Amino acid sequence: MKKYISYIAAALLALPLVNSCNSLDVQHPNNITDEQIRQMLEEGDDKAKELILKVVGTGLENYLNYVHPYNSYTGYSSYPLNSQVDQDFLMSLRGNDIVFSSQEVDNKAAGHDGAYQLNLTAFNVDNTFPYYGMPAEILTAANKSLLYLTEEAAKSYPSAKKLRGQGLVVRAYAYMLLMERFQPAYTNGGKDGKGMPIYKTYGTNDPAPISSATETYEFIIGDLKEAVTLLQDMGYTAAPKDIDLGVAQFLLARAALWFGDWNTCISASQDIVNHFPNFIKEANYGAKDADFQDLASGKKDFKTEDNAFLSLAVNPEAIMGFANGDGSNTWQNYFCNVFGNTLAGANQEAPRIDDRLYKKIDDNDFRKDMFSTSSANCTYQTDAAGTKIIRMIPEFANLKFAATLAQGVAVRNDKIINDNYVFRSSEAYLMLAEAYAQSGNDSQAKATLNKLLAARTKAGKTPLTCDTYSSMKGLSALDMVKLQSRIELWCENGREFYNNKRWGVTVDRSNSELHYWKNSTLTPDKMVLAIPRHETNTNTNWSK
Repeated sequence: MKKYISYIAAALLALPLVNSCNSLDVQHPNNITDEQIRQMLEEGDDKAKELILKVVGTGLENYLNYVHPYNSYTGYSSYPLNSQVDQDFLMSLRGNDIVFSSQEVDNKAAGHDGAYQLNLTAFNVDNTFPYYGMPAEILTAANKSLLYLTEEAAKSYPSAKKLRGQGLVVRAYAYMLLMERFQPAYTNGGKDGKGMPIYKTYGTNDPAPISSATETYEFIIGDLKEAVTLLQDMGYTAAPKDIDLGVAQFLLARAALWFGDWNTCISASQDIVNHFPNFIKEANYGAKDADFQDLASGKKDFKTEDNAFLSLAVNPEAIMGFANGDGSNTWQNYFCNVFGNTLAGANQEAPRIDDRLYKKIDDNDFRKDMFSTSSANCTYQTDAAGTKIIRMIPEFANLKFAATLAQGVAVRNDKIINDNYVFRSSEAYLMLAEAYAQSGNDSQAKATLNKLLAARTKAGKTPLTCDTYSSMKGLSALDMVKLQSRIELWCENGREFYNNKRWGVTVDRSNSELHYWKNSTLTPDKMVLAIPRHETNTNTNWSK
């Protein structure tokens, strides 16, 4: 048996499963080898196939909503990088558009303030391990399933066909995370650079050579294109957490956008928008500034069930999401809900919008209403016993993720209970518009943006367009897409950070009225995380 050296390779043996040199321990007298399992999937009866598929394919969707299973990468359960949502939130703080609380109430909570300060020591080789380890664990899960969900098995059995497609989606997602985090953006200086070591099998591997960026993206897109083909029969399902055709198309569009493959991005994004023609309604697009003072004082309530960012039932844009009790992740609520017993609320670490971006939102765009134009004191219940504290919510605080009542309750309490979305169709509209603009088709880019802008226009107002949006006069089609991406995806999934990296935008807060950590800048070359020492020490190919 050859020895694992690379961390990614080692991660592929992290779970007690079958590998090429060991058999699976089962109850006597069974002793089933890998080859026997694969043979049963290809040639066995339906009952045997269903049993094996249930074992090897269950739970793959959770890796697109990942939380470390032992709740720690470092031994500390409260470590702020244990979940995908938290990693993305920290990335969101390293941008121009989010002000993290205010200097007066800055608590430097849970390491988040260090990210907001643009503290680059958090990107050194000893501190980037969670950003690398999480995708490696996701890769483990994917290759574990693909060990048995072979091309041959997919041809012989419909369930294997679907599950192989889902395994390929998860593997591609893992490599996408690694490329987005640890290499320069392909379209902004990374085309001729390094990619990642590619592992296609679960088992014992020598440390793989470092593939080029081009080879890595071709591998990612190859996995996703195969997945799209395999998931055609499954199509777009009603179950939000399914890794269905929509999820495969979304990730294909995203990977193609990073790779500069505009035609593939257009094709995948167009398929999504065709299946998601409806947008979040104004009433469900977060709480409203008009109600802010009454919500803070307790005169009014806004239910979690009425906020599309916290409830799947009122979010027609959710390509993928998890309902409460079915894998829901409450971290986004915890980081962003200013009315909850949360980091953003009772702990006074409210994410606020930078004044420079706020001023660019058209007055007839209802997304402007999801930020407070005044400050207010709010009373919070901090435990089940009813302990209360009063905290101030600052001006420009976000109401996008706000709710005063947790899901399923009628009175305010200390709980945060909600659904969570993972990907939504508005981002597909933006990717489609960008791909058109990047390929020189400005008219189609604007036509696509116009659909989004019309859906974000206040009730009773003339639908906004690229030509009438107040802050977009004189902008190129591509710059229009960039602005609308900042507004629409504000504080979502670290998108501003990754878009800044991809577009070559420097974080510069020097002329902001609200930012208080604004002496540092973050240039795109500094947005490339360092490969952790654990990986470079064990896979010497990184030094070649």
